[in-house]
Amino acid sequence: MTKTIFVQDIMRGVNEVNDLFIVTKKGTYTARNNSRYMMVGLKDSTGSIEGRVWEHVDELEGLFEKGDIVSIHSKARVYQDKLQLHITDIRKLDSDLTISDIEHFYPCGDIERSRLEKEYSEIVSGIRNEHLKMLFDIFNDEKVLHDRFLTWPASTGVHHVYVGGLLEHSLSVAKMGMAVAALIGGDRDIITAGSIFHDIGKVRELEITRGFRYTDRGRLLGHITLGVMLLEDLIGRIDGFPQGLTDILTHIIISHHGLEEWGSPKKPMFPEALIVHHLDNLDSKVMGVREHMRDNMIDDRWSGYHRLYEAKFYKIN
Repeated sequence: MTKTIFVQDIMRGVNEVNDLFIVTKKGTYTARNNSRYMMVGLKDSTGSIEGRVWEHVDELEGLFEKGDIVSIHSKARVYQDKLQLHITDIRKLDSDLTISDIEHFYPCGDIERSRLEKEYSEIVSGIRNEHLKMLFDIFNDEKVLHDRFLTWPASTGVHHVYVGGLLEHSLSVAKMGMAVAALIGGDRDIITAGSIFHDIGKVRELEITRGFRYTDRGRLLGHITLGVMLLEDLIGRIDGFPQGLTDILTHIIISHHGLEEWGSPKKPMFPEALIVHHLDNLDSKVMGVREHMRDNMIDDRWSGYHRLYEAKFYKIN
């Protein structure tokens, strides 16, 4: 099923809405007449809208969950001065989507992926350490893995939640890391490689063909463990790769969250690991706040409350 009706079309007057959307929230409630109804939050790349299921709630509520891409049959109606969808049928999509289809459901990043891919090539070509150059040659030749790195999001709902988000986030950390190395010192090649590989496990922690979601393996192991496993597999194909360099890159992956309570089994234990940790934290939080503000402004100045960061945020321009 190809998506043809978007939230922006509904806002412009489309009445019959039979199409695909992502479920952002779901709840079942009791009306004043003791009947049950379901409230559903829906979104695509152009915006968000709420829907209500008034009939057959018992039958439909088990057919989908938050985060699913669903097919709906509905009509747009104004209720209490707010446009919403009156949904008569809603079911989880039972087929995989292509990358181009997925882009219909999530906002795009501000930077075109072609430009990001060019930046990636330029950054990697600037690495001088011969063993790291071989590592990236192996990585770039691993087509499925490399293509996922170029297209996967960085998360399902916190930051860089769009196709190509993982690449953009990793390059942002790498570019800031190179600038920091020039300013206060540090091994530029290790910072660059550590920045690019720090979240590589997310290509196996997440899947995107039916919406951005965790794989079973991702839930069980997490992206740090999966990242170490991926790195070990790539390095294992290179004869004579130094064990010390393996340990350094592995440590950057396992320490990049910084603290045990944030998911890292080890704290950063050398300057380059500290640099990657703090820049990863900076980039993910700033972008997470910006993405929250894009979709959750209460008025022209203030956002709604962000549960993760426990704050509202102010827009200065």
